Amino acid sequence: MKVARAPGKQRGVTLIELMISMVIGLVVVAGVMVSFIGSGRAGRYQSAIGQMNQDAQVALNLLSREIQMSGYISPGQTLGAPALFGCDATTGTVPFTSPASTGALTCAADTGTAKVSALEVVYEADIKTTVKTSGGLPSDCLGNGLTISGSIYIARNRYFIDTSSSGRKELHCASNASTAQPLIENVDDMQLWFGIATSAFPETTIRYARAGKDTGTSGTVNGQGLTEWANVNSVRICLLMRSAEPILTAEDARNYLDCSSNSQTSSDGVLRRAYFTTAMVRTKMAL
Repeated sequence: MKVARAPGKQRGVTLIELMISMVIGLVVVAGVMVSFIGSGRAGRYQSAIGQMNQDAQVALNLLSREIQMSGYISPGQTLGAPALFGCDATTGTVPFTSPASTGALTCAADTGTAKVSALEVVYEADIKTTVKTSGGLPSDCLGNGLTISGSIYIARNRYFIDTSSSGRKELHCASNASTAQPLIENVDDMQLWFGIATSAFPETTIRYARAGKDTGTSGTVNGQGLTEWANVNSVRICLLMRSAEPILTAEDARNYLDCSSNSQTSSDGVLRRAYFTTAMVRTKMAL
């Protein structure tokens, strides 16, 4: 006859083991949360960079095409104005005092150390070089139909930075045919340097000058320092783009380089980046 043995005592989980398990579980959960939050921040950062790159490419391509077209005119015709004209004014103001003026442009005061640039481009417009309106007319930078001047249509497009009703700075355009409207959002700044050539060698740039400060010449044009608009054969453009919303946190580096390669700090948490290109005036290029 076998004697039945009492079952062995079952050992439970001690309080220390339970606490260790809970700590390990919390560490794992915290790691997952940190990874999730980090991936979300990285996604927002990359999305902001992608949007800035796209907006900058559109804006720079637009300005480059306009500069390349400047001075285009049919034989025997005249533009009646410099093919390129620019202003530098104190940051926070619109450099052109009356961007939609039908007469000669005038520049705002250039008194501060921080500058912002503006550009006027003049050329003969037709339905191949501009967007054709529904009425079959050449258009300005906003798609409005132009009025014939003599026997040709002349586009006088003015580009500058202004603040919209939302409080954000944008790239605007106006012409002598229409008032200003925004074209590209989230453009904090535009800086322009004009390439100067000689009349004997119009395709060779000998120096770059700001519209409001040209140490190589004397005299003024509409209050600006540059006097050699007829010899401008290229324009170096810088656009300072910004993210649509604040992206940077307290842990992120907030320094960036502006269009003059000066280090600045983004105090509002908005991501900023400067984009550059140089556009040549086609009428000044060697054949």
